[in-house]
Formats: sequence, C-alpha cells, structure tokens
Amino acid sequence: MTRPLQQFIDDLESRRRRLLVVNGAEVDAKVDAIVDYFERFDLETTHVTAAELPDAFLVLTDGGACLGAVGIGDLYDYLFDSLRSDALADLTQNVRQRPVVEGFLARLDQNVYSLSGERRLPLVCVSQLLESRAWRRGTGSLHAGVQRLHTFERVPATWTRYRKIAETEVETTVYGRSDWEPEDWGAVTAYGDESGELVGEYWFVVYSGPEDHDDGALLAREVDADRYTGFWTFDSTTVDALVETLVDDYQPALTRLDE
Repeated sequence: MTRPLQQFIDDLESRRRRLLVVNGAEVDAKVDAIVDYFERFDLETTHVTAAELPDAFLVLTDGGACLGAVGIGDLYDYLFDSLRSDALADLTQNVRQRPVVEGFLARLDQNVYSLSGERRLPLVCVSQLLESRAWRRGTGSLHAGVQRLHTFERVPATWTRYRKIAETEVETTVYGRSDWEPEDWGAVTAYGDESGELVGEYWFVVYSGPEDHDDGALLAREVDADRYTGFWTFDSTTVDALVETLVDDYQPALTRLDE
C-alpha cells in the first residue's frame, strides 16, 4: 500500500485564514454556532461593527485580500438545517441561495482544516455538505467510509441518501467493516473490511466532481470512543490523491460485497 489513509492525516496541516463577523449582534445564536463550527477548523475569527455595512454577514479574508462574503442566515441554514430532517429533498431547498453559499465555501479551497479529538457533529456537518454537493451535481464519484456498514441499518436515512445519490450518475462507493448487507445494494458499490484493520477506524467522505471547484473530502480516524482526529478540505490535489489511494490500494485489499 503506497499511501495509507493515516499518512494523509499525518502529512496535512491546517492553514489559518480570518473570518470576519460583520454586524452580527442581532443573530448572536447563529453567529455563535457558525463561529464554533469554523473555529474547530482553525479559522481566526474577528467581530466587526460598522454602521455603513449591511447587517449579519461574514467575510473570509487572507491577509489583505477579501476571498468572499455570505449572509449569516444563509450559511447557517446550509450548514445546520439538513441535520433536522432525514429527507433528501431538504438538501435541495433554497436553491437560489446555495450557489452563493457554495461560492463562499469554495474560497476555502487549497486549505486543510484540522479536526482534533472532535465528536460526531462536525463530521456529520461536513459529510452532509459533501453528500449534498454530489446529489446536486449528479455526476462524478463519491467514496464514503462509515467504519461499520451496520451504520446504514442503524441510520436508515443515511442509507436512503446514498441509494438516491447512486441512482444519479454519481459513482457511489461505500466502505466499512462487513457487519451488514441490505437486501439489494442497488447502484451502490460496496467494499467490506473483514478484519476492520484497513478502513474500520476511519470516517471519510470524498467527492470528486465534474470541475475542480466541486471537489471536497473529509477524513478522520476514531482515536477514542466517539472522538475523531483528521481533516477536511476542498483541495482538488488532495481529493485526487485520496481517490487514487482508495481505488488502487484499498479496493484490491477489501471484499467486494455488491456483486
């Protein structure tokens, strides 16, 4: 195996950029949630009050450069609303605002954001962001490691989401310990880890889209009970390397389950 998943985590470090919260006093609860979300990924956060500027928006900067801006309400809905419903259709609501939000998030490309001893919530947020992107693009490839395939039985909404994504033109592959199989895999490709030593400790979602700016990846290893360390990124080079490792190195060492 030329590059194990753990090496990606070991090799990549976070790069800090600044998140400016502009006139956010009236939406403190949403600001606190968003700031907490991004502080987990090592963004430096600053609050700014300026009467001449609109209320309740965020600006992403890098040194003296402004990389993008987005409304606090729009970003909050994008990051957190999908957690309140199991319906895949909810991922496509407010479609007019999603390009703006995704444009803002895309400015984070070329950065790697670290996760250190995190619980599940940040990983769920990023996972659903990438799954939603794959669903909307309708093409490309999606690779998801869920540690144990039994996760799909325990959380059937997640399995339904992956089945529906696979029914588009997205090549959808799941990985995990071989402790569950559905009656029908549908269009999903599945690889089982009989020993649990290859992918059994890793939570990952890797989406390679039709354009470089569509790409994104989450990779984390469970280092303690329900505690994860790793990273997420929109960097296409990292996404391509992860896909190559999964396809060329891991798949031949795992058991194909859907055939």
